[in-house]
Amino acid sequence: MKLIQARIRGLGRLEESQWFDLSPHLNLFQFPDLNGDVFGRNFLRILQSINPTYEIQTAKPFADFPNFTEQGGYTRRVNPAKRTIALAVFSATPSLVKELAAVDEWLYETDRIEVGRRLDYSRWINFVELASSTRWSEISDNMQTLLEQARHLEPDLTTPLADILRPLKPADRIKNELQEKLAHWLENLPSELQNSSRQLIESTISAVMRADHFHTARDIVCTRLPLFVVLGNSTPPSSILDQKTASSTDLNADFLHSLLHLIASNAKSQAKESKNGGRTFFEELNEQLVTLQFSGMKLRIDRSPAGILLTIDGKPVQLSKDEPLSLLRQMQTKACLAVALSRTAYKTEPILLFAGPERALPDTLHGELADFVINIAKTCQCLYSFSDVDIFSNDVADRRYNAADLCMAGE
Repeated sequence: MKLIQARIRGLGRLEESQWFDLSPHLNLFQFPDLNGDVFGRNFLRILQSINPTYEIQTAKPFADFPNFTEQGGYTRRVNPAKRTIALAVFSATPSLVKELAAVDEWLYETDRIEVGRRLDYSRWINFVELASSTRWSEISDNMQTLLEQARHLEPDLTTPLADILRPLKPADRIKNELQEKLAHWLENLPSELQNSSRQLIESTISAVMRADHFHTARDIVCTRLPLFVVLGNSTPPSSILDQKTASSTDLNADFLHSLLHLIASNAKSQAKESKNGGRTFFEELNEQLVTLQFSGMKLRIDRSPAGILLTIDGKPVQLSKDEPLSLLRQMQTKACLAVALSRTAYKTEPILLFAGPERALPDTLHGELADFVINIAKTCQCLYSFSDVDIFSNDVADRRYNAADLCMAGE
């Protein structure tokens, strides 16, 4: 799945952006003022909340957003359950469409999938231009036909249902208790009617159960969503607007821990599904890491008595001091690990969000950093935010935005 459009609807100093289109490769975002670095990092962190590497209910990245907003000169209280902070539209891959269509034939029409993260950290998923439940008008003729046929066979069978259907309006949605009652009635029709009108009954049941089918489809999408991985200034702070002071080493350690935790969780799930599932998972993960070598680094993941062990060139990873070359290698390591995990566990590429990593590197390493980003963007969708120092040539990115393009607050 690739991200094709997005927007943020923050609060306070990070208010609404316009919808913006995204390339499947490299996208550059410049915030060129004194607060550009902060805006850029927080802009990406809001987007990351769509499908982060961390546990969002624990990290609470929106904790310092205000509870009130100004609209038309009036102060209004924000309802966290209704305020969507980050929105993203994805293109559906053929393999995902095939997987969804096995749940409900309506989902053969899946083209775009919209995902949102609310202020209360709940997440919603919509299939663009596909209704996730059936209207009464769509099945009323079928139901009336079946009612008439059932009345001739078992008159008592129709009375309770007729009372339920009588107040329904054409636009009423078939879901929840109504869905359960209709499905139960259809599934318990007389055997004679089931034999004579099998196709009509099956198609009507399918329409009645569409809300349940779409719920299952949303669960499938959740397992296929790309990981949003922030690189450069890695882990989510306790809040977006009030970042706590921490060294790069601490941030790198936390970020690496979150990825290793995801790997351990996936390995455990695979082991439960089959006897050799865990071992196969690690084998596939390491096969992916072999294809992702940068600067001669050889990465490998293994199980150890203490948990998951990441090695570089056969040596356990040790996060060293904040030396420029070491920071670049650490970022490359994390990016490769995120790509390998995503391909193995989620069958998709991650979305890499680079939060101004050039700020921590000297000019002499900017060229290597740019080459790394350009190279990995050939397969992974990358969003790169920066302030004043542009390390890329003008023709390298498919999309370029600045703060004015996005209409960010305060710009």
